[in-house]
Amino acid sequence: MLGVKTNRLEALVLQLFSQFINIYSEYIIALVLLLFLVAFISFIIVIRSLNRTKKKYQTLLSGVGNINLEEIILSNAQRLNCLEEDVKENENKLLTLDERVDSCLKNPSFKRYNAFDGVGGEQSFSLALMDDNGTGLIISSIHGRDDARTYAKTIVAGKPKFNLSDEEKAVLSIALNSKAKI
Repeated sequence: MLGVKTNRLEALVLQLFSQFINIYSEYIIALVLLLFLVAFISFIIVIRSLNRTKKKYQTLLSGVGNINLEEIILSNAQRLNCLEEDVKENENKLLTLDERVDSCLKNPSFKRYNAFDGVGGEQSFSLALMDDNGTGLIISSIHGRDDARTYAKTIVAGKPKFNLSDEEKAVLSIALNSKAKI
């Protein structure tokens, strides 16, 4: 008996569905056509967008002239490697130059003075040239009425090997304290 009721219920549902479709068939067809039209327009838009993207991709891959994107990237990678090597080489050269500059005579001090009474114009002078380690020399030129004498005295680690005059001590002190950075 349960099977008969189920068949009747199914028949009733099919009959109601059939009546619904018969009554609203024009609206259902219009709705299906509208959905198809929207889907078709969406499909056309997606195809156009895909074609534009494909053209851009092909242009990108074709590169400039006879060189494609892959060749451009590889060429740039090689150039970058060369530049990195150049930078390392320049860093090594800079370190070498820094070491050499430390031993250069680059901390100068100069003083003009009158070495003797009665001789004017401050023609005598002392010049100290030191490296960063306090090693260098002092050049002094003493001018008198009848002659001029020039002396060179070495300095090692801030200490003179010979006795210094007051003017030479002054330029040595200034040169040792200046530590000019080049």
